[in-house]
Amino acid sequence: MVFLLNHDFLFTGFFGLVIILVSVIEFYYFFKNPFREIQKVLSALVHDDYSLKVNTNQHSALFSDLEKLYCKQKNQYFDQQSVKLIYDNLLNSISSGILILRKTESEDWEIFLMNRTFADIFQIPVYSSWNNLQRNLTEFTDKLKSINFEEVNETLEISIDNSENQTYSLKTSAIKTYTYQYYTATLDSVQTIIEKKEKQAWHDLMQVISHEMMNTLTPINSLINSMEYYTDQPQLSEEDSEDFKESLKTIQKKTVHILEFVENYRKISQLPQPKKKNTDLVKLVGTCVEMMHSVFEEKGILVGIISDYEELNSLIDPVLIERVIINLLTNSIYSLESRENDRQIKIKIQKTSERIFVGIWDNGSGIEKEIRDKVFIPFFTTRTNGAGIGLSLSKNIMEAHDGNLTFKSKPGDTGFLMSFHTL
Repeated sequence: MVFLLNHDFLFTGFFGLVIILVSVIEFYYFFKNPFREIQKVLSALVHDDYSLKVNTNQHSALFSDLEKLYCKQKNQYFDQQSVKLIYDNLLNSISSGILILRKTESEDWEIFLMNRTFADIFQIPVYSSWNNLQRNLTEFTDKLKSINFEEVNETLEISIDNSENQTYSLKTSAIKTYTYQYYTATLDSVQTIIEKKEKQAWHDLMQVISHEMMNTLTPINSLINSMEYYTDQPQLSEEDSEDFKESLKTIQKKTVHILEFVENYRKISQLPQPKKKNTDLVKLVGTCVEMMHSVFEEKGILVGIISDYEELNSLIDPVLIERVIINLLTNSIYSLESRENDRQIKIKIQKTSERIFVGIWDNGSGIEKEIRDKVFIPFFTTRTNGAGIGLSLSKNIMEAHDGNLTFKSKPGDTGFLMSFHTL
């Protein structure tokens, strides 16, 4: 270039310089534009900004892969937002109050999620700040601090808006991920739970009672209507007279059935006060088995009592508890009718520091899943001649002893478990 300028080729040298400059500029923009687009895409990914319209005119392999990555992340982001909306809607629709806290190793707790039910229970806004929650719900947050944010399952009494204390069931759980610690607290009103169960229990009971009454009163009404025909006759034939007598007998049977039904209801609703005394449960179980020995022998049932103790005493009414044991053994006998052989009943007696457990197990057909929530409902029965009061009466007797009656069932292994206090 210097040679051209020095030998009077000024124009040619200038033209060459311009070409070089233009080439440099073109080269610069040739590399700058793609890198600018790449920078924009990377910045959008870093800040979760998926409003960017990617320039699809770029044909380099690097940019093509980056575009695919951007589109993939964009789809995943919107999928995650959709899932979050579904979870938020689900958590806000359930009747339990839920509070989820989150923190890193070096930070304080923050509210990750609070559903509307939790806010409604305490009559507060849906807070997003842990500090605001501490200021406005001190009694509850102090409780979480007192248990050191550990897992518990207990009842909690809280006064809301200076009103009478209310009891809640508090369940908490903790989980640690790679980045965060999460702490979940679930609250349920004990009163609400009880009211729901009572309402359901009354609903189920009314269904059973109405079914039983309709099955009895409908044929009686039909027979009475039919008998009006005979009253209009000046003289009854021998055949009509026999029909009339049969109708009266049927009405009598149905009336007796209603009276038995009412008597059974009275037994459940007017359970006598237990006359408790110090009783050896091991001996009482043995006596009940001995009383039913002939039945077991006739049905071909092998009965075994399994206990590590020769004597276990509890403060009970032996007459009432004997009725419970006899009833459970009778139910086991009925359950074993489906087996042709190898009929077994095992009575397991166990003890902890505070409780005595008597379990009556059989290898019969078990309790079907569809009716497991109905077995303790008065008058519900699957037996042809059953009254449907045995299990509900047994449960009431156990509860009158500050105990409980529960069951576990699967085909070939069903057990009813009685729980007593130790002395």
